[in-house]
Order: sequence, then C-alpha cells, then structure tokens
Amino acid sequence: MASSKMIVHHLSCDGENPPSLTLSEQLLQEDPRTEQLLDKLKGSFLGRLTRRHGSFSSESEGLLPSELQDYLMSKRDLIEVSRHFCEALGKQLEQQKLPLNAHFLFFIEKSLEHHHVFYLFVTHQNESLAISDSLQVCPSYVIDTGASMFGIKVDLAEWKGDRQYAYLSQIPPKGDGQLAELFDELTAFNHGIDKQQATSHLLEGVESIAKQLPQEQAKEMRSQVVEYCMDREQNDQPVHIPDLSQALQGVDGDQFVRQFKDYYPEGNEEPVMIDRRALQRYVKFAGREKDLAVSFSSHQLGERVRYDESSDTLSIHGLPKSLRDQLLRHLKG
Repeated sequence: MASSKMIVHHLSCDGENPPSLTLSEQLLQEDPRTEQLLDKLKGSFLGRLTRRHGSFSSESEGLLPSELQDYLMSKRDLIEVSRHFCEALGKQLEQQKLPLNAHFLFFIEKSLEHHHVFYLFVTHQNESLAISDSLQVCPSYVIDTGASMFGIKVDLAEWKGDRQYAYLSQIPPKGDGQLAELFDELTAFNHGIDKQQATSHLLEGVESIAKQLPQEQAKEMRSQVVEYCMDREQNDQPVHIPDLSQALQGVDGDQFVRQFKDYYPEGNEEPVMIDRRALQRYVKFAGREKDLAVSFSSHQLGERVRYDESSDTLSIHGLPKSLRDQLLRHLKG
C-alpha cells in the first residue's frame, strides 16, 4: 500500500518584474482526489518518449540533491525542501529574465516496493468554459498533463543504495533551451545514459540468440522479450539480463545469460534502461516518404515480406484483405 506526501506551490514570472510566489504552508490532504492526480501525472510522465535518465552531476553543489539529502537525514521536511526550491528558481528566473507561470507539485511516495520516490511535476493550467450551478457560463481550469508539463523523478532508495544507475528520470521543459538549462542546473541532472544505444545492443544480443533457435521458438522468445522490456520501460525500471532470462518461458535461463555475455564488453553488464522507440523499431519496420508509407512486423521479414538489396525491391506475398480489395476495385475500374 503506497502512501504519499504532497504539496503544491505557484510561481509566476513575466521576465521583467519580480516573480510572484504563492507558497503553501501545509501538505495536501491524502485523499482520493490527490491520489488520482498523482496517478495521472505519473502516467503522463512515464508515457513520454522524451523522458531522459541519468544521475546527479554534483551532489555537493546541486540544490535538489542537497535538499533531498537533508530530507533523508530528517533535517528538513517536504514543505521546506519544496519552498527552498521554488524560491531559488524564482531568483534565477528574475536574474535571467525568463518568463514562467506554473504550479509546482512535489510528491514523496512510499511503498513496500520502493521505500522513497521523489517527484516534482511542473504544470500549467488550461482555461476552458463550463456551466455553473446557476446555469451561467463561467471559466473552468484544468491541469495540463500534456506537452507543457515537465519534471523529475528521483528513486531515493536507488540513489542511496548500492546500485548507482539511472536513479533520475527527467522530462525537460519543451521548446525553451534557457529554461531547460536552468532546470538541469537546479536539479543537478546529468544526462549520462544513451538508452537508444543500450537498447539496440541488448536487442542485438537477443537476436543473435534467436537465430540459433527453431523459427517458432525464436518468434516466441522475441515476443516475450519485447513484452518484458515494454513492461519495465512503462514502469521506469531497468532490464537486468539475469531477471529477463528467468522471465522467458521455454528458454534455458542460464544458457541465455552465458550466450548474452558474448555480446557485451567485459565488465559492462549494467542494467539497461529501455528506449521505447528502439524497441518499437525491433518489433516493426516502418517508413514514410511523400505518397508512400510501408509498415510491417519485423518477424514477417523473410516470410511474407522479402527484400532484395541489389534491386532495392520489397516483395509482399499475401496482401491484407482490405488492401487487396482496394487494388482489385481500382484495377477493374
């Protein structure tokens, strides 16, 4: 059963005048609405392809790691940590004359699986219209969890534990390089992981093993690998090769691990943070160019779909029924 501590502040700065800070002095009550909001923000955060992973670049100088360290040592509570962060950001925005008008939602989540996870979500509110109880048109506001939202997640248990991989996840501010740089500075975020390269390397190892198996067994193994990796990515968790091997049905786990080591440099067996786009490319080939679009599952290559590199020709045997019907109608006029 997870429990959460939550607090919200508001910061408004037009880039010319001193910032306006509305700082809460108490935590939000833990009730179904705040839990629903946290779930919605987490879902949006974990669903973003722009999510980056890394570690703190400077724990001694960075504001966020310093504040979180004090929190873990019970020197500060979440109210103090969140207020200090917003105050520091307000000063930096004023100095750099950067505009921002947003709510800052700070969460500390505790559960049996993860002792402490810290979230900071920076959100805007969209204005709309509604009908009041008196049947009058009135303004209505809703939290935007879309493209304008940015934030950071810190797995505090991993940060202070033995594993020093990717305990930070971050979505940078979109379309504002100066604000993104300032956010990196205050959070001390260091983008130190190339997820695409790591995922491609993992999949190359999987494919090399798959090619040694009978066709149907290889197809089933690929499907299980993709399902496992997608689940880990959606939960912002890394893939450990030994854990992956044990999750595969119909595969000798120990042999899988031994074969996999042939495709990793010696001593580089760290868990892999999955890049969803690289995983999707493994599952499906797709391309688009002006009036032509082609897409098919990767396991069809060599079966229904064949590619001749010398003539740059793609042959498809057994068209989808809807496409075949369209072609026949067109040819028959």
